[in-house]
Amino acid sequence: MRRSPFALAAMLAALALAAPRPAQATLHAGDPAPDFRGTDLDGVSHHLTDFRGKVVILFVLGSS
Repeated sequence: MRRSPFALAAMLAALALAAPRPAQATLHAGDPAPDFRGTDLDGVSHHLTDFRGKVVILFVLGSS
């Protein structure tokens, strides 16, 4: 089953937030995003680098 780009973007955003972060990682404006890997609902693994050269929109949802 093909997933919408929005569902994939939401999955990547959730994985980005849940990914372990190195203690010394420092990002600045203009730096490339760190690569991370996630698995979609169909069990297919995706890396952020798979989308190099394409627009990726991450929706970040949170509550407190």
